[in-house]
Amino acid sequence: MEIFSERNGIDYNKIFNVLLQNLSPTFEKNALPEIFSGKLETFLTCFAVSSHMKNNILDETAGKFFEETSLNAIYKSLSLGCSAADIRLILSELPKILILNYPVVENIRVGCIIRIQELQNFYRDNVPVPDAFLWRTFHNLDSLMQILQTFEKNKNSF
Repeated sequence: MEIFSERNGIDYNKIFNVLLQNLSPTFEKNALPEIFSGKLETFLTCFAVSSHMKNNILDETAGKFFEETSLNAIYKSLSLGCSAADIRLILSELPKILILNYPVVENIRVGCIIRIQELQNFYRDNVPVPDAFLWRTFHNLDSLMQILQTFEKNKNSF
């Protein structure tokens, strides 16, 4: 069944089906941790696609459903632990996430603070002082941590 027409050479039916395929296992409230483990990048991609489709293709209700489902999957994946690359990836997408008005956004913000602290502890314990690049990264993480904590204190004033 064709839900969308092809627009500008893009087959949105295929995109919608891939979105469903990746997110449908996460719909269940008691989904197993294996569904989320190591899939942060996939769920961030689903979030980006959902946001695009919400703004351009889907009606508002369906668009919000897929966007929030993606965010919930991101949070569950984040809460299971991440590699340093995954942490950097979610931090790059964080500005797009923090402006949204879903309950899970606060959980993602707190989860990012926890992951930043873990990464800082790793750098503090394992990186020799002369490594300027990693220490600059450490400093940037500290700055980001302060921003995230400030965001909590001032979120009601935005």
